[in-house]
Amino acid sequence: MTVQELRDELRGRAEAVPPANPARPAQVRARIRRRRLRRSAVAGVAVAALASAGFLLPGTAQRPPDHTAVAVQPPPSLPESFTAPDGTAYRRVGATSMRASGKERITIKVPYTGKPLDVAGVCAGEGNHAPRFHVAGGPKQAGFFGRCSRQRQLQPLHVPKSGSAVEIIFDARTSGTACTRSNAHAACVPQQDKLTEWSLAVYEWTPPPQPVVPDRPRDLPSRLDGWKLEESRSGSWPQDGDSVTFDVTGDGGKLGVDQICTGDLAGRLRFSLKVNGEDTGSSGDCGVWEDGAFPSAMNEIEAPAGRRVTITISLDLRGEHTNRPVRWSVGLYRK
Repeated sequence: MTVQELRDELRGRAEAVPPANPARPAQVRARIRRRRLRRSAVAGVAVAALASAGFLLPGTAQRPPDHTAVAVQPPPSLPESFTAPDGTAYRRVGATSMRASGKERITIKVPYTGKPLDVAGVCAGEGNHAPRFHVAGGPKQAGFFGRCSRQRQLQPLHVPKSGSAVEIIFDARTSGTACTRSNAHAACVPQQDKLTEWSLAVYEWTPPPQPVVPDRPRDLPSRLDGWKLEESRSGSWPQDGDSVTFDVTGDGGKLGVDQICTGDLAGRLRFSLKVNGEDTGSSGDCGVWEDGAFPSAMNEIEAPAGRRVTITISLDLRGEHTNRPVRWSVGLYRK
């Protein structure tokens, strides 16, 4: 799920809920927290094992003939080129389209010059189902989009080898059932995939000649659903290193860690958490807070009274990042 989609959902749900509901901000933040923390697992969706490849052509793909077209408004077209806000120049090197019906698998071949590659997608209709993608012949380190959106989504493409061309596999086949909850205690309601049409493209990009430092993040909330901000740290990635450490004494309650970022690649910066040197298995993408409710994804930690607790947050960015730094703020909360 992209930042824009989160903002759209917040606005839509805010309009549908009477203003007298005092628990609504906490429910919204809980929903954002669940979606950010399950990005790495793609919650309840697994790629099926069987495949049917499309006919290979440079920068194009042929769709299987046995699918019936769906009468929906087509998705917006993806441009031949564009420039990101930080000055990064994008040039399209391949394109295709597919229906995210859970049955298609398409391969396209694009030229590769060694520059970083991103995959773009826009979608018409509704639905949670989206194609995944990876480079053929390499580790299946799949990338994926958020839910269907007519706003362009950009994700990095991992290219494990050199050469003059790469083949990219788009796979919309899934097995299993996704479900959603209205709150932490509600039953998980199965969500049926809806037939949607995706426009997809591969872009190579040229970074700006000099690092473009984004604006600093907004101040973290001093209080948040019973949590009180105790300490915060800020910096730039990768200039200021790849970890942040808090060393505190527990009081018998709980500690929490949350973070926000700015920059064109802010949503690609990931945080993982260790407590007293042990990996908690908790990780997630950095939040981006431009307006609306704070996009909390609080990691909660037990803090026994009188015991020292060392919390280490490791930072890592997905994909290439030359001259495209990300600024971050990490807050330590107590409850």
